[in-house]
Amino acid sequence: MTTYDQTPEREDIEALLPWHAAGTLADRDAQRVDAALAQDRELARRYALVREELAATVRLNDALGAPPAGAMERLMVRIEAESPSGRSRQTLGGLTDWLATQVGRLSPRALAFSVGAAVAPRRSSDGRYRGTW
Repeated sequence: MTTYDQTPEREDIEALLPWHAAGTLADRDAQRVDAALAQDRELARRYALVREELAATVRLNDALGAPPAGAMERLMVRIEAESPSGRSRQTLGGLTDWLATQVGRLSPRALAFSVGAAVAPRRSSDGRYRGTW
């Protein structure tokens, strides 16, 4: 195995490591990363660290559990109290209350996943995510 110099290409590959660990790279980029990992031990070592950090983050988020009941409602009340426009939630016809209830039921992991799913590229038929950032 050889080691790349700090070339712009290697820096680009290294920047893709977190997305590669999460499985969210397009096929072309994933193949570039895989080829670089096979040739560069230091890059492979850094990739292992990225994967360990990702696993630790998932474990931490799982350990946090769900927010306390009513947390979203209390947050919305505080936001409303500080709102410069003075609008109340009643102008939205109870939609805010319903949304607060639904979001309050989500675990931190489910909430993070739902936000990520809203902004992340969609999976293709081969199971990989497609899209660019």
